[in-house]
Amino acid sequence: MGWLGRLLAGFLGLASFGIGLWPVGILFFLYLLISFRHRGSTKAGARSGGSVRFPWRYFVGLLFFAFSAVALASGGSYSPIALFIIGALVLSWPKVGPALPFAQVVPIDNSVLLRSKYSPLAWHAVAELKPGPEPFPRALSSISGRLAVFTDTGKTYLIASCFALGRKEAESRLLFHLRSQAIGTRGRAYLLPLDAGAAASIFRLKLTRLKPASADLVEYSSRVSGVLSLDCVMGRVARAQFYEIDGPASSARPPSRGSELDSPPLLWEVLDFVGKRTRWPDPDTLSNLLDSLAVTRGVPLAERFRMLEGSGNNVTIQSLGGAEVSVSRPQLRAMVSIYS
Repeated sequence: MGWLGRLLAGFLGLASFGIGLWPVGILFFLYLLISFRHRGSTKAGARSGGSVRFPWRYFVGLLFFAFSAVALASGGSYSPIALFIIGALVLSWPKVGPALPFAQVVPIDNSVLLRSKYSPLAWHAVAELKPGPEPFPRALSSISGRLAVFTDTGKTYLIASCFALGRKEAESRLLFHLRSQAIGTRGRAYLLPLDAGAAASIFRLKLTRLKPASADLVEYSSRVSGVLSLDCVMGRVARAQFYEIDGPASSARPPSRGSELDSPPLLWEVLDFVGKRTRWPDPDTLSNLLDSLAVTRGVPLAERFRMLEGSGNNVTIQSLGGAEVSVSRPQLRAMVSIYS
């Protein structure tokens, strides 16, 4: 928490006391005390490569409880109940959030975009990670973003998300994120952006959260049959969640963010243990096409393909390596954008 935030919290605390909202004022000053208490430990964490984060969810939840108490003391009828319910939802969001329908997404026609069904500002794009010449765990060792790893098939997807006012802005932001990850995995693994319909069909699943039976995330990951949701930052797993697949679902819902880990393991470690029970996919014709696009980055488009023929919404292309593959038009446009 910076000095500007501390000054704002102190001002709001004094203002709350001034207008008689002393429970709210107490919370603001309690927050200030906690922030100063953790200041030294935050610096120590930064020196050791870790970080110490203030639990904002707890503060917001307690703030709504305080508002509920003030509303009750003021003689309110429905507002105390409503504020108390909001506070309870905020505090328990990691558990109740995935059970709510807000995470459902719908595909946007003729694009690689998924949009939240209930929030028009939340957008997603999904890319399958195709293997290259290196072992899969090593190839992904430095990736950042949310991965969905299907442990029974070895298929792995990168889920890019953003908030945007419209489709054009969302597409620009999401393709930029995928492009940055494609550069980071250059020559080791390749990103295949998925058509929106194909991406939605992958996540039309009933997922049940699993509670790890072992405190060792790396060791437990080799025993999960289902989906691993891994939020990675510079090759470390910052958040993780395990899911069991209970069958198909009528709506698409990507795996949600997992719980924050106190001791983030290396992504390489986790994938290496998953590989002890799962065979990773082998390179295929699409891998060869993406490799050709990666090595010809910056070359004029006419010199990157031998052939490009369209039929309906699909396009058949032949890479410089000679392999012919069929992709959708939105996929082709996204691939050219990512590997340009």
